[in-house]
Formats: sequence, C-alpha cells, structure tokens
Amino acid sequence: MKKFYSFITSMPFAAFIFLGLAFSMAVATFIESSYGTPTARALVYNTHWFEILWGLFALNLINNLIRYRLFTNRRFTLGLFHVSFLVMILGGAITRFISFEGVMHIREGESADSILSTKDYFYAGFEDQEEVSHVRFSEVTPKQFSTKIDVNGKTVKVKAVGFIENAEKKAIASDSGEPVIDFVFSAPNTQGMQSFSLKKGDVLDYPGFTAGFEVDEEKVINFFMQDGALFMTSFAQLEETTMASQETIDLSPGDTIPVKPMFLYGFDNYRFLIRKFLPSATFTAVKSQVETGEDAVIVQISDGVRQQNVPVFGHSGQRPDTVRVPLGNSSLKLAYGALPMEVPFSIYLKDFQLEHYPGSNSPSSFASEVVLVDQEKGINEDIRIFMNNTLNHRGYKFFQSSYDRDEQGTILSVNYDFWGTWISYLGYFLLIVGVIMSLVNPNSYFQYLAKKLKASSVKVIGILALLGSVAFSASAQSGVGAGIPSIDKEVVTEFSELWVQGVDGRIEPVSTLSGEIVRKISRKSGLYGLSADGVVLSMMAYPEIWQSMPIVKVADKSLEAALGAQNKFITVESLFDANGNYKIADAVQAAYAKAPGMRNRMDKEYINVDERVNICFMVFQGSIFHLFPRERVEDTWYAPGSTASEYTDGDSIFIQSGFQLLLQSITENKSADAVQVLQAVDNFQVKYGADLLPGEKKKNVEILFNKVNPFKRIFPFYLLFGFLLLTVLFINIFRQKQLPSFLRKSFFGFILLLFLVHTVGLAVRWYISGHAPWSNGYESVVYVAWATMLAGIIFGRKYPMVIGTAAFLSGIALFVAHLSWMNPEVTPLVPVLKSYWLAIHVAIITASYGFLGLSMILGVLVMILIVLRRNTNGIKVNGFIGQLTTINEMSATVGLYFLTIGTFLGGVWANESWGRYWGWDPKETWALITVVIYSFIVHMRLIPSLKGVFNYNFASIIGFASVLMTYFGVNYYLSGLHSYGKGVADGVDPAVPASILVLAGLVIWAYVKDNKYEKEQAEDEAVE
Repeated sequence: MKKFYSFITSMPFAAFIFLGLAFSMAVATFIESSYGTPTARALVYNTHWFEILWGLFALNLINNLIRYRLFTNRRFTLGLFHVSFLVMILGGAITRFISFEGVMHIREGESADSILSTKDYFYAGFEDQEEVSHVRFSEVTPKQFSTKIDVNGKTVKVKAVGFIENAEKKAIASDSGEPVIDFVFSAPNTQGMQSFSLKKGDVLDYPGFTAGFEVDEEKVINFFMQDGALFMTSFAQLEETTMASQETIDLSPGDTIPVKPMFLYGFDNYRFLIRKFLPSATFTAVKSQVETGEDAVIVQISDGVRQQNVPVFGHSGQRPDTVRVPLGNSSLKLAYGALPMEVPFSIYLKDFQLEHYPGSNSPSSFASEVVLVDQEKGINEDIRIFMNNTLNHRGYKFFQSSYDRDEQGTILSVNYDFWGTWISYLGYFLLIVGVIMSLVNPNSYFQYLAKKLKASSVKVIGILALLGSVAFSASAQSGVGAGIPSIDKEVVTEFSELWVQGVDGRIEPVSTLSGEIVRKISRKSGLYGLSADGVVLSMMAYPEIWQSMPIVKVADKSLEAALGAQNKFITVESLFDANGNYKIADAVQAAYAKAPGMRNRMDKEYINVDERVNICFMVFQGSIFHLFPRERVEDTWYAPGSTASEYTDGDSIFIQSGFQLLLQSITENKSADAVQVLQAVDNFQVKYGADLLPGEKKKNVEILFNKVNPFKRIFPFYLLFGFLLLTVLFINIFRQKQLPSFLRKSFFGFILLLFLVHTVGLAVRWYISGHAPWSNGYESVVYVAWATMLAGIIFGRKYPMVIGTAAFLSGIALFVAHLSWMNPEVTPLVPVLKSYWLAIHVAIITASYGFLGLSMILGVLVMILIVLRRNTNGIKVNGFIGQLTTINEMSATVGLYFLTIGTFLGGVWANESWGRYWGWDPKETWALITVVIYSFIVHMRLIPSLKGVFNYNFASIIGFASVLMTYFGVNYYLSGLHSYGKGVADGVDPAVPASILVLAGLVIWAYVKDNKYEKEQAEDEAVE
C-alpha cells in the first residue's frame, strides 16, 4: 500500500495526470463539436473517472507540497501559489456536488416563485413508488435511466433505450389510444408549413392564430367530435380550397364545419390543412428535419412477459409534461425535463427593457425592472437587473440572461452557490498573490533562472551588418483601370468625411465603411488604383462599368473553375444569364438549407460569393450608405432615395433625390456641384444628428487611422529588423569580431520605435471604438503581437537575440491579422462584452500568448543551434543554447502565470455576467488544457527521465500547439460560446501541415545531431 501511495504521489505520476487531464478534455471538446454538449458531459466531464483524475491531482499536489517543503520561509510564495489550486478544487467540488443552477422565466405583470433546474431529470412514478434521476441524454448516451417498480407483486423494469434529438410526434392508429388530429399550419411570415398533432385538450397557440381540440376556452379554430367524426367552428371567415381543383368556397364564422382531410383552410394569410384524423391513436417519436425544440426518450417497459416502448417527450431546461402509461389498476407516470424548484420569495416583473444599437437589431443592452417580495423577511424592494448587475438574496444570485422574442418577458439565470463561488474566488486571490510574490522572491526558481542567466552571460560578438534603407508603403496600385472614369480627389475626400450609420448601427466616417465594403467584396484595400472611398463612389456613379469588372473574390478553387473566374475574381454580370436569372441561386439556396456544421468548403464559398454580390448591388443602389439621421435616435438612418415622411418637404426631397444630383454631377465632371451636394449632406447630418454624432475630432482621427493603417505598415519593418538582427547574430556565432555597440543600439532603437508606433496605434483604436482593442479576432491578434514585443523588450534588454525573435514573431502575428480571413472592422460590443472583468481577462490571457510564443520561437532557435553545433564551436554554441534555454524557461514561466491568472479571471467575468464561473465551454476548456500542458512543461525538470535541454525546448515547441488551438482552433473550427471573435476559416490552410512537417524535420534532425554530439563528447572524455 505504501508503494502504491508513493507511486500515485510521485512526480512521474503527476506528469501522467497532467497529460491525462489534457487529453481527456481535448477529446471532450471534439465530442461536443460533433455530438453536442450533453454527450461531452455524459462521456467525460460528468463521469466519476474524470472526478477521480482531479482527486488524484489534488492528492499529488498535497504530497508534493510536503515533500518539497513549500511552506518554509524560502519557498512560501511558491507554496502559496500551489495551495491556491487546492482551494480552487475545493470550491469547484462544492459547486459540483452541493450547489445548483436554474432559470426563472417571468412575463411582464406576473410573479414567479420557482425556478427550473439547468440539470435534466427523468421521473418514473407508480402509486407511492417514484424514482427521480439526474440524466444527460444524447443520441450517443441514451441509456441514462433504469429502475424497477412493483406492480401487484410483479417486478416491472423501466429503462431508457433510445433518445431522439429534434423529435416530432407521429400519430399511429391504435385500439388503446385516443383521438388525434394530424395537421400542418403556416403563418404569414414563415416559410413552409409546420406539422402539429392535437389530442383532446391540446391547444396550438400562435400569435394571431389559436386552435384547440375539445377545450373549454373558445379559440379561433375549435375542433370537436360528433358521432365519431371531426368538426370545427371558426371565429373568422374561412376559405376552403380543394387541393385537386383549387376551387374555393367561403365559410361563415360560427358555422359547424365538417372537417375534410387534404382540404386547405385559411384566413388572413394563415393556412392549415388536416392531413388525417385518427379516432384512436397513440404517438411515436420520429426525428424531424427541422428544429422542433423537443426531444424524445424511448422508454422500454417490461414485466418479463410483455414489453412496450413508450416515447417521453421533453427538452433540456423546460418544464416536463407527464406521460401516463396504464399498468394494472393504475398508471405509470413518466416525465423528462427540468426539475421545478421553489424559492422562499417571489419576483414580480414590472417592465422589461431592451435597447438596440441605432438602426440595428443587435441588442445594446437589456434590463429587467423587478420587485423583490419576501414576506418572511418583510422585503418589498424595487430592483433593476441587467448585464453585469445582479440581484443577490438569500444565497440566490439572479442574472439577466435572455428575453422573450416579443420583448414582454425576461429570462433570469439563477445561481445558488455562495460558498463554492467565494472559496473559488479565494483561490483566485491566492493565485495572484502567489504569482506576484514568486516573481520577486529572491529564493524562487524564477529568480534562480535570472541569476543563472546573468552569471552565465556570454558576450555577444559578431560581424558588421550593412543596413540598407528599405521603404514599405501601403499605397494602392498606380493607374486607373481601363474604362473607369476618374473622380476629382476633392469630391472623394468630401465623401469620405461624411458620417454614415454602418450595417451594425455604429456611427462612423464613410471612410471606415468604404474600407469594410471593398475588403468584404475583394479582400483588397483598393481596386484599380482607387482608394476604397473612390471605389464605392465610382461604383455608385458608374454601376454598369463596375458590373463588368472582375471585383468579386472567389476563394475556393473548385468554385472558381465552375464559375469561370480568372485569378480568383469574377464579374457581377457573369453571374446572371441573358434573361437576368441568377446562375448560382439554386446552389446558394441549397447551401443555406444545410445545417452550418454540414456545409462543406464549396457551400461556404457559395454563401460568401452571394454575400459579396449582394453587397455590390447595395453599393450600386446606394442603399448600404445610411447617411441621413432620423429624428429618433434608435431608428435606422435613411439611405439615399428613401421616402422620409417625417421631415419637411424640402428635406424629404433632398433625401430622396439629392444623391442622384451628386452622381449626375460626378458623371458630368461638375466637381464643384458634387462638392456642394456633399456639403449639404454634411449640414443635414449636423442639423438632425448633432446629439448623436461622435464629434469632428474623433472623425478626423478615425479617417487618419484608416489612411495610415499603422499595423499594416509596421509589420514589414518588424519582420525586416527581426530577420536582419537574427541573421547577424547567427553569423556572429561562427565569427570572432565584436559587434559594435552603436549597431546593437540602432537595432534596439528601431525596434523600440516600431513598438511605440504599435502602442500608439492600439491606443488610437481604443479611442476610436470606445472599448479596449481586443474584442474581436483582428484586434486580439494585434494585441498578441504587441504583448509579444513587450515580452521581448522585457527579457531582451541585454540579449539581442530575444529582441530579434520577438520582433520577427510580432511581424508574423501582424501579418496573420491582415490575412483575408480576418475582418478588421471596428464593431460595437454585444452586451455581455461590456464588462471590465472581460477587459482584464482578455488583456492578461492574450498577453500570455506573447510570452508563450516567444518561448516556442526560442525553442526553434535552440533546435537550429543544435543542428549547427560541432566539436569546433561547441563551447560557444552551448553558451548560446544555455542562455536561450534559460530565457525560454523564464518566458514560459511568466506566460504560464499570466495564462493561469487570465483563465480564472475569465471565470470571474463569466460568474459576474451570467452566474457560472466554469461551464466547460470549448474556449475555456482549451485555455485550461494549455495551462495543464505548460504546467507539465515547466515541471519536466523535476522528472529525471524528462529533464534536459533538448527535451525542454522540444516540449516548448509542441506545447505551443495548444495555444494555437485555444486561440484559432476553437474560434474557427469548434463550436462554443465565444463567437464574437469574428473571422471565417474554411478548412486547414496548406501552410499549416507544411509548417508542421518543417518543424518535425528540424526536431528530428536536431535529435539525431544532439545524440551524435553527446556521443562524440563522451568518447572524447573517455580518451582523456
């Protein structure tokens, strides 16, 4: 037993736990992407073996705290850091095993004193016997429930044997059933017809249409039986249409109408058709091709002689309906869904408030005005609940979660987890304190590395490098495309400086929207020598010319060939035949009809091309430019040509016809008249939108930012100086001349200047957008590049190779940010992102990527040095390898600290926003996987079989794959909540496997060379 305990508390077993946790969580994210969250929870997250893994991790951690005496004065800070994980595990255990979550739904003017559990339950009851079990059904895990009941002395087995997602009821004739109406129904604003089945007592309730089958309350359509036949009455005048002949007759309100199968009935664009009426039927469950919002558990009931399968319909998070199955002299009751739980108080909803971004359906914020009523405590208090502002009472915490489609009801998420939350928060606090103290503690391993680096510092020597002046610019192509008339620059400038309401409701300069349009259509910043503003203005003035120009990007090679595109671009007119029919209409419709997860690369590109073509027509017509403010702030601005009845005749006519005058002036080369019209538009905006417009200063800054495009301009210089510096230093390893101090300082000065421009660019983008610049994919990559350069400056003051590596890596990151599958829009934030906790969480966690990226690049450099190492230069190269490995360890340690803090601060953001600090979302799970993997890497030195320079640097290279998966893979290839990181990636870029092969080849080569070198060194020592 002692040996077993020693084994499970050893460092090698700790390494096994690290890798086991990482592997199991990684597999779970792919299970979730393919089969859904319930399956991932049933197979991994909610299993006992997964809990045992975490328990073994805690036990191992406790033992190693004692073994390595981490509570002594010298190591107290490190001990505090490790104890924080034990505290977090304790808090998580309380949350998992004791606390609970739920949802409260309240309509305006109503009260609620109960919640529905977020956990799903299955109930089976017979007389005084009952069984209630927590279940996680999925089509992969259908057998989640089993019980036995006693019926008149006979044992009856009740067990789940199947599960159907998106199930619909199908009525089948049965002697032991009840009357059922099988019909289809369509509403005015819906596509296609929906299937429904009504049994006695059922009601279909749809806005503007209600139908009931022998119910007490009168509905618009009332079905009833008479002498075994089906009849109906209607409060509306119906039309009855014969499907075969299409003959129509009118039916008066109140008439008793014999229902005829396969006859179409309708009123006010509502249509319904009775497919069949079954006087005696039971229901079975079949999989629906559309979203039904209902699932079915197939329950097998067996007494050893007879057996029957019964479908029990329900859905996760919804109040269950009870199914009664006759057994003996009573009925077996079955139900599946959420468990209703009473709370010791009530909440009354006075008003639900939803605000939109101006001119957009995107919610800016939503809130619930409620009254907390607790008679026992004598409380009757008005409270406002909104995102990031919660109601706390008696250990219950209410969060604004969602709302009803008609905006007349609120959905509050409820969390009862006082102790679990605050113990976890204590763990987070200890974690942060432990990290800070460990970094400055002179006895910590981090400080040991710093001292080692200083003591073993090898003077950097090398040769002089000639720096030529290289100029990069983002200017557009020279020369205007053939056949495109030029437009006066003053006109284009005046147009670019107008305000416009963007497609997402943001008020921005036309310059910004023009850039977004051109990039969306062509993935270029300009076309045929024209700026983005010149392109869109020319497209409006000369639509017939631009329809014949190849401007629409086609990214898929197969689709490019199918459409006859040349050089990945196609003309708009080529997508229409001689009769004006849209050639790709059927393909686009078929692509949209598929579930997003089922679309292949060509489907996605059909959708993308269709979007680009539609944007082109919106530009041709001018409808995409909402230039004229409305009197009400929340309304969509008017586009040129709109009918503006709310304004005076003069202003209304100007909105409707003024822009045509502008385009006419452009086509007639009357630049002065065109400028005058644009100035009139500017005056209109100031007159009616003065309170809404951001201000001239912000507009000028944004226009300048668009023109300068600092991040695109600096990345070539990052790459240039980083590459030159690394080249000089690598040559320097094999030469014995001193690198002049002024050259080293020059490199550092140029790179520092680029970093300052980078910093100012981020600050300006923050000022322009009004939020921290790391809210979407483009911004966060730019920020990661900044954090990488910051890490290089911190660690590379005395080590030029670190500065060069960081500059080169930052340049690559900025280059990636401008690839065609990133969209650099300045977009408003959805409500959940309006949180300072989010800003802190994202800032810290993305900064960690810079340090971990630097660690990876240093690992690659060490592999290259190992390949270049010979007996003749071994001492010098080993000195560099030792320095880089030490810096690598320091960078990985800081990166791990930042990543760990950032990950768990994300839990604080989540808990303060929607009441759950950990939900196993793929993004947060992969962040935790990365924490676990890098924890393994930095602890490899404590495991004799794993420690060593080669092993550590190899691990730092492959470990970075988890960072790439966390950042890119989850956002673009897995499902999850983190959908605000905009970007589209279709498949895997060929550069990815090519890079993997190159790195694999380098590592294998380095491994062979390292073994050969070590063998030669051993032989030399033996000879001596």
